[in-house]
This record gives sequence, structure tokens and C-alpha cells, in this order.
Amino acid sequence: MEVITIEFRIQLVGLIVVLCYIIFNIDDVIWEIVHLIKKRRVNSEADRVSMESLEAIPSKLLAVIVAAWNEDSVLEPMIENMLASAHYPESMYYVFLGVYPNDDATVAVAKRLERKYKNVHMVMNVHAGPTCKADNINNVIAFIKQFEADRGWRFSAIIVHDSEDVVHPYEFKVANFLLERYDALQFPVFPLQRMPTLKNFFRGMTSGTYADEFAQNHFRIMGMRDTMSAIVPSAGTGFVISHRILDEYENEPLFPEDNLTEDYKLSLILAEKGFHVHYVLEKVQRLLDNSTVKWDYIATRSIFPATFKKAVQQKTRWIYGITMQSITFTDIFKPSELSFAGRYTLYRDWKAKIVNLLVLPGYLVFIYFIVSSFVSLPIMYPVSTFAWRACILLTTIMIFHQITRVIAIQHIYGFRSVVFACLLPPLMPIRLIWGNIINLSATLCAWKQLFFGTQKGNKKKKVAWHKTNHEFLEEHVLHRYHRNVGDVLLEKGYLDSDTLQVILDQSLKEGCRLGDALLQSGAVTEEQLMTAVASSQHRLFVKNISSFTCDIADDFDKEWLEQSLVYPLLKTKNGYVMAETNFTQADVYENLEFEGIEIHTVYTTKTKILDSIHGTDTVKGYLNIDFITELLMQDKITWQQAVLALDNQDFTPDILGYMGLKPKEATIQMLPGIEAGAAFAAAQEAAATTD
Repeated sequence: MEVITIEFRIQLVGLIVVLCYIIFNIDDVIWEIVHLIKKRRVNSEADRVSMESLEAIPSKLLAVIVAAWNEDSVLEPMIENMLASAHYPESMYYVFLGVYPNDDATVAVAKRLERKYKNVHMVMNVHAGPTCKADNINNVIAFIKQFEADRGWRFSAIIVHDSEDVVHPYEFKVANFLLERYDALQFPVFPLQRMPTLKNFFRGMTSGTYADEFAQNHFRIMGMRDTMSAIVPSAGTGFVISHRILDEYENEPLFPEDNLTEDYKLSLILAEKGFHVHYVLEKVQRLLDNSTVKWDYIATRSIFPATFKKAVQQKTRWIYGITMQSITFTDIFKPSELSFAGRYTLYRDWKAKIVNLLVLPGYLVFIYFIVSSFVSLPIMYPVSTFAWRACILLTTIMIFHQITRVIAIQHIYGFRSVVFACLLPPLMPIRLIWGNIINLSATLCAWKQLFFGTQKGNKKKKVAWHKTNHEFLEEHVLHRYHRNVGDVLLEKGYLDSDTLQVILDQSLKEGCRLGDALLQSGAVTEEQLMTAVASSQHRLFVKNISSFTCDIADDFDKEWLEQSLVYPLLKTKNGYVMAETNFTQADVYENLEFEGIEIHTVYTTKTKILDSIHGTDTVKGYLNIDFITELLMQDKITWQQAVLALDNQDFTPDILGYMGLKPKEATIQMLPGIEAGAAFAAAQEAAATTD
């Protein structure tokens, strides 16, 4: 009887590993090829979001939810950074902080934020914490519904964020635009990491693996899912849910409370119900400190674990929640409305609990196969045999995966990150292997939890919140994610980077303001400049002063208005809303404020102010300003909301309803003698003539 040698057994095990790896990975290669073919058939640029289109529609009410448990160290800087950087009217988005009665430190922070900002509200959970994250969010949603009922408002959508997120300045603006077409949106999530160096290489190893994986998943794979009309899963943050979905869940909780990955499970449920979750992969230009222009993706930046233990803990929750709670093998084939692409993505997510176990053995086989081909070692498989061809295919798949990862990392983090992630050392980079070790460990823990955990046999049991502690970024790092005038001018396409740099150098040389230099050079118009200035300073820009048809200008001396370059738009309870320019002196309202008159300001152009003072601006609005003023005096809308409604009244006769601000009992009130339809048509015709 022939003896089975150890070498034969090793070869057999190696072949089994190779075949399993190929079986579970070859489909990814095919999927990539099919995606490339389909992408070439459609004009993807047609769906790109332009800055012009973002400005074309008025702002709608948005609700931002941040669920917090033991987040006192990061919650305040996160919220303050979001409020300071968001390019969206502050009166059109409200932030709701979900906290627990037994989390005194976080409650204290939430109360402080609520007192400081009018658009921030603390929502106390009815249960002691920690419950699950889904329960926290559902509790906040219930509060939002009551908030809407009390005010007669309607939020266009809710946006879910984590308490350690750096929210992109244009996220709300893009969401406001895309909600016209989609039921839900998922923005990319890219981990924050310090610039990699040899000095911090090992210290940033674990967090770096998150950057590599999210770059590949959120730059390539999520985009492929969207292009192929497959299931786009929620990432748990940067997730936008339209009110149309909330209406579907009128009397039941939105997020499932029996799942560790409630966000992923919800996206599956929405897909089965026929709701379309769109993946948003958009980018804008910005000017760096070194005068170079960089493409910046409109994405959520988040801080991820930096230690092996915390990373394994977090990924265990992900793997268990997605592959063992949310998806069963039968779910892939059961009767449903899902397309083939949708079913495939379910399979792709499900197989992670198997693939993660094969990666490291696959690497060992791969390393030995390559080394034995060049070094004097026993040949693993003879040339041209089936096993040899299988190893060649395995090698090809691994190289393919590495190439796609290199492309993704280079797009998101730059070439230096590529070197540290994929090329150090060559062939078998340390960071890649470390990431696979983390995934292997987390998968083993998930399997252990499946067979021996507390959730076994009780799928309906509510799960506790397994959270990961975080630290927030320093102020100087956060400043990189804010926008200045130059950034806005580039992003809006008003001028190119070369022209901007020339004028910047000129303004520094002559000691004048950038705005003056831009106007003198003729590079931008006055309106373009003031729009950019207003955006960078997070102030409203009024484009249609003539829409504010009222007599309050008579309250002021005409000569003073002209000299001061200001114009009154609205009367409030305690003062006025005044239009000014960037060239208006800061102390112009000193005497008025001394008399106790409250002044709110918006931006416009010098030309529009002078035309309004002299009565030469003849385009008028059609909404009854007294009606808007009454709502303002009754505190049913804010002064900013009143300004936005009047400035955008030519968009639709029911502008208050469109923005989500119309009280239930209110009806459109036009100027006397003007019907809504005629007024709207006239406004549209006037706008077209002006253009």
C-alpha cells in the first residue's frame, strides 16, 4: 500500500485552499469586468452634480440625527465643526442629539450645545442606556415627528451621523438637490488618517487598514453597486432618508432593533420595498495652502480604531450583524422583487464570513508558490498541471485585487499612501497582511458568537450598543475641511486655479483685499464675488431684493442708506433684516443697536442696493410680504426662513410648502389682484428674460 507523504498532504490542503479562494473570489473579477462594460455604455457625466444645479433649487428643511452614548469627549467639537463649516442656511437644518438619562457627561454637553445654538435640540431617550443604536435613533425620529406636528413643518429628510464625524461642507446642499430624484442617499465614508511616514508607520498600522479598505469599498465597490442597480447598503453614517420613507413607517420603528448592524439591515428592507438608495460619489475642487488644486470628495470623514483589540471588536460586530444576522443563504434565492444584481450583492456580502478565513492561508500558498519558483525549494506543483494552473489563476486574482486597491487609495489619499499601504515591502505589504489578520480574527470571533453567544436562538432579542470610543481632531486639522472664498470660486467654476493664483499674488503684493483685486481684474462679476463671500462666511445671499416689496425703507434716511450701502428687507419683532455688501462698514448699525434695535444682515451686491434705493429695480415678487411678516412675528418661521422664501418665490407659488415651512392652516397669499398661476408664470418669464 502506497504511503501518503506529508508533502502530498500539504499539496492537497494547499490545492483545496487555492480552489476555495478562486471559487469565492473569481466572481469579483467578473463583476468588475461587467461593470466596466456597462459603465462605458452609459454617460456617467450626465448624472454629475454641478454647483450650478445645486444653487438652482431652494433649500429644504433637513433633520440631522446624532445618537450618542458616552460621547462627551467628541460630541461638542463634532457639532461645532459641522455648524461652522456647512454651506447650507443654518435655519434650514436642525440637529437632534439622542442621549440617555444615565449618561450625565454627554447630557451636559448636549444641553450646552442646545443653549448655544438655536438649531440644536437634545432628545432624551425614554430608557436608560445603553440600549441599541437603533432604539436611540428611533426615539429621536419619534421626537422629530412631534417637532413637525407642533410647528406645522415637514423635514425633507433625516440624515444620520456619528458623533465623531467630520461632515463635508456640501453634504446638505447635495442631499437637498438629489432628494428630488432618490428615496435615500449614502455618502462615502473615508477614514481620517495622518500623513503616513516611516516614523508613524507602525503606530498608524491599524487605522491605516481602515483607510485602505474604505477607499476600495467606497470608491469602487459602492459605485459599482449603484451603477449596476444593485443594493447600496447603508454605512451607518452619512445616510440620508427621505420623508417619503418615514411616511411608510408611520406607526412602526424605522431602524430594526434586533440587529447589531441596523443600518445595513434597513437598507435591505428598503430595497425589498422598492425604495432606491443612491450612492453619492461627487467631488469638488479646492485650493491647498501650497497653491495646488485638489479634487475633494463630498464624503464623511470619520475616526476609526487605532488598536488591534478595538478594531477586532468593531469588525466582529459588523461581520456578525451583516453576514449572520441580516443575511441567510436562503435570502439570496427566496422569491422577492430583487434583481439578479441585488441578489449577487447579497451573496457578495454573505460570503465575507468565509472569504476572510481563506485570505491568510491563500497568502501562504501564494508565497510558497512564488518563492519555490525562484529559490531552491521543493516545487509545490509541477508546471502545466491543474494545480499549477490554479495557482497561476490565484496569483492573477491577487494581483488584480492589489491593482484595484492601488487605484482606489491613490484617488482618495494620494500616492504616498499607496506606497505605505500596498508597496511596503513589495509583493507582500505589511499593512495589507495586518488588515487581513484583523479581519480573520474578527471573523473567528463572529463565528464564536454565532455558536456560543448570548444571541444564539433568540433572533428577536434587542441587542445592546457595542460602541467604539473615539477622539476628535485638533482644530488646525479640522480647518482643512472648511472653505474660503478661493475654494468657493473654484468650486462654482467662476475662475480657474491659475487665474486665482495670479490674483492672489497680486493682492498680496499690492496689499489690497482679494475681493478688490478680483473685481479690478475683471475675473469675476460683483454677484459672483459676493455669492462666494457669503458662502464662505455662511451667510445668506439675496439675489432678488425687489421681491421684498414693502415700505420699511421709509423708516430710514435715503442718503444714509446710500452712503452706508445697506437696504432694509424685512421688519422683525425687535428690529430689521438689512441687506449689505462685503464693503459695508462693520460699525454702520452702531447707533441703531444702541437704541435697542436688533439688526440681522444678509449679503447682496452694491448694484442691487443702489437700484433698490433709487427705485430702478422693477422686477417684483408676487407673495404678500405682510403674510410672511405675520408668520415671522408669530414665530412660525425664522427671519432667515422668511428671507429665503421671499428670495425664492419665483421658483414655485407654494415656496413655503416646498421648503417644508408652511403651517397647516396657512394658504398661499398673493399680492392683491394677482392669481397664483399668473403670478408664477410672470415670475418665470421675468427670470428667463433677465437671464
